This record gives sequence, C-alpha cells and structure tokens, in this order.
Amino acid sequence: MLTGCCLRTAMEGSGHARILPTEYMVILLDEDQDEDALILAAQFCTYSFSSVIPEESRNNVPYSFYARIEKIESLDPFRCTERMQVILEDNDDAKMKLVLWGEQTLLANLFSVGSMLALDRPFIANFIDNNHEESQELCLEYGSATQVYMVPIAHQEEQVPFTPTTQAKSQGPRLSCVRTDNVASQVTLPRDLHGSVDFSKYPFRAYVSDLHDKMVGISLFGTVTSVCKVSTSGTTFYLELEDTTGVVLMKLIFIGPWSLGRVGVGHMVYISGLTCALSSTNTLEVSWREKEQGSLFVNLSLLPALLNSTCLHNLSPLSDLPCSTNRTHISRVWVDHIDCDSLKVSLFHSICGSVVNEHSGGLQCSFCKCACESACVHGFQLHLTIADDSGEVFAWCVGQTAVEFLQISPDEYLELPEDERAMYLCTLQNDQDEDDGKMIRTMVAIANTRKRADRCAVGDEAIPAWEITRAQKCE
Repeated sequence: MLTGCCLRTAMEGSGHARILPTEYMVILLDEDQDEDALILAAQFCTYSFSSVIPEESRNNVPYSFYARIEKIESLDPFRCTERMQVILEDNDDAKMKLVLWGEQTLLANLFSVGSMLALDRPFIANFIDNNHEESQELCLEYGSATQVYMVPIAHQEEQVPFTPTTQAKSQGPRLSCVRTDNVASQVTLPRDLHGSVDFSKYPFRAYVSDLHDKMVGISLFGTVTSVCKVSTSGTTFYLELEDTTGVVLMKLIFIGPWSLGRVGVGHMVYISGLTCALSSTNTLEVSWREKEQGSLFVNLSLLPALLNSTCLHNLSPLSDLPCSTNRTHISRVWVDHIDCDSLKVSLFHSICGSVVNEHSGGLQCSFCKCACESACVHGFQLHLTIADDSGEVFAWCVGQTAVEFLQISPDEYLELPEDERAMYLCTLQNDQDEDDGKMIRTMVAIANTRKRADRCAVGDEAIPAWEITRAQKCE
C-alpha cells in the first residue's frame, strides 16, 4: 500500500510519469544470505573490465561486472548537467569509471568507499573529461537496461589493549597485540579495507615502540634526527624521528615539491596520518602522504605562538640544556656576544627555508634540490652567545629569528656601507635597557642540532650544537 504519493513528470530521464522520486535504483544484497550470494555467483563472475571490447558493438554484449568502490568524486558539469564519477576496481585490479549524470548523481549518496557494486548491462561509452572532450578511455554509465546491486562494506573492528604499566614506563600507553594480565581497558578501533587497524581515533598517545604491521592513522610526536631527499628528481623525502622509546625512519611522499616549510634536526614535530606496513623484505615501512585524509605535519619548534603559550612549555635555565638534548627548550636570556665574523647574508629558498646554491648555471635549493630562481629571499646566518643567570650557550639562528636579534632586515643591512655595518653590529653588543640598566631579555626556543645529518640545509661550514628556532624580546 502506497500512501501520500502523487505522480509527477520527470525533468530528466525517460520523461514518463512515475511514483518514485527517480527511476534509478540500487538493490542492496547481503553476501551472507544464500539467495543474494547465488545472484552474485551466477550473474557477476563472467566478465572483468579488461574483457570489454573497444568496438562500437560492445553494447551488444550483456556485460556484468562486480567491483569494489575505490573513490567517489565530482566532475565538472557538462552543458549544465551535473556529473559524478565512481572509480571501481575489479578482482583483477583493473579500474574503470562509472559516470553518473543528472539525477543519477543522487545514487552516490548510497555508495561508500569499500562497498561492492554489481552492474548488470551497464552502458559503455567513451569518457568525456573536464575539458568536455571525448577521450579514448571507456567508462560505464547507467543505461536504460542497467541494474545496479550493492553489497555494503561490513566494517571490521579490533580491540587494542591499553596497559597502565607500560604507560608508567614510557610516560604514555604502549600498544600490544598480546594479551596481558594487567590490562586496564581496551579500545575498539576499526579496520580499513586492507585489514589495517585505524588509529586515527585512538585516545592515547602512540610511541615509536608501538609501531607494527597493518597500522594506519598513526600520530607521533618527537624530535627530528635527520631529514633528506631520496633523489634529486623525485618528490619523496626521508625523515628520522626519535621519541623516548626509540627511533623510526619514515618516508614522506609529496604530490609536488616539499611543502612543510623549514624542518631541521632537533626540531620537535607532530605528524599524523602515518601508515605502517611490512615491505617485501619483511621490514617495517612507515610512510606519510601529503593531502591524504588525516595527514598533518606541525613543526612545534617554529610555532609563532610557542613562546607566548605557557601551557606549551616550562622555562628552562641554560644550565639544564646539556641534560636534555632531545627536546626544544624555552629560556629567558640576553645576548652576551654576537659573532660578527660569522654573520652572513645568503639566499634562502622561500619554500623550505634552506640555503640556495649555484648549480649548473642556475640556483638550486640545497635541501629540496628544486630550481628556485623565482623563489629566493635574502636571509641572515648568525652565530651568537646567549646567557642567563645559570650559564651561557653558543648558538646559531637563521631567517626571521636572526632578524629578531639584529633588529634589521637583510635587505636593509645590505644597503649599508661596510663601515656602517660594523658600527651597527657594535651597538648590539651592549644593548642596554634604559629603564633599569639591565640587559634586554629575550624569550628563545632552543633545539639541539648536534646529530645533524643535513648540514647542507644551512651551510657546509661547522655550526654550533644549539639552534635558536624562535626569539621574541620580553616586554
């Protein structure tokens, strides 16, 4: 019995009056039901995407396909008609697009990535790209004889134990797949299409020692111990991260050039969206892909708000620095000495903050190896001694941090004659606070760079062990 329904004329499609809001429909199947499993086995196991013939007579063949939904995305409208594409992958790893037109796009609301689609007698056409040009690529469409069946994805879950004894040992939870007697609680986490456990909603901090095969959505917080490009022409970088439990080498994969700004050894970073899997050589590979869902990279050592946010740090006297070299320290200091002989004005790559060198008649970034004639800025390289009541530290800084100490921009400095540059630097040596005669204090963030493996990111010469990553004069 249908109540509350009225006939209407379709604006698109066949034009016939109908009761349903659309003539396009999807039939849901359950593989665990014998009748549904019989339909799938009898009707959708004959053809694969690679068996489609390219000739015009292809639509005379009663093709039927069974494939997994890999992606659902919008296409540019074609002559004011809305379009969407559903990328499908069959059991032979062949891919093909199902293109939905007009009100067919409503069907996409029923689809989900990972679900299985069974297409009976789809219309096969040449794909029309976003430039409205017909390509040689074939695609599927919902035709007049087409029937669509869907087997929704069944989300799998896994219980991950949380052990309080491990948390006390490493100041955080340790994940384990082994049952223990001291398990305080368990967290249920979903599995993805490939059987990997998704840790993007894991409520505790993960550590390097927690990493194992089939993990996705992992977030780590630690200190960078090395960072370099895999090859000159590629878009992949290696970054080594250390926390209180160990060290891990991860692969950062970018769509284009490096886009994370300046990242150096000793910097503390937070990175999410990591994937862990075993390689063909049975070694654990950790990777991160730019602009994937959940991918995030934050360099805490360079955060502008770091010095102003007392909730993010405790003040450290300089005498404490040698005792804890694997984190960024915040200290209140004054400038004891500026090494004028070491002061340089160099060209820096504005994208990654690294020194630019001449290479084959052009300019090349020493870190990301990009040609950067149009993306260069002048910047300082500065060595200086900072001090507080507990001691002093010889450190280095670059870019805007050096400007904070020198109180002059690189371009302004270059415009000064040589003798005026020397006079200007001398005035900084004994910069006094006129109110009480004490040295002007500066809040600084200090990172240890003793383990540098990327010296070319700043320069080839030897540099001090400590980098001042941020600086701000105290009011």
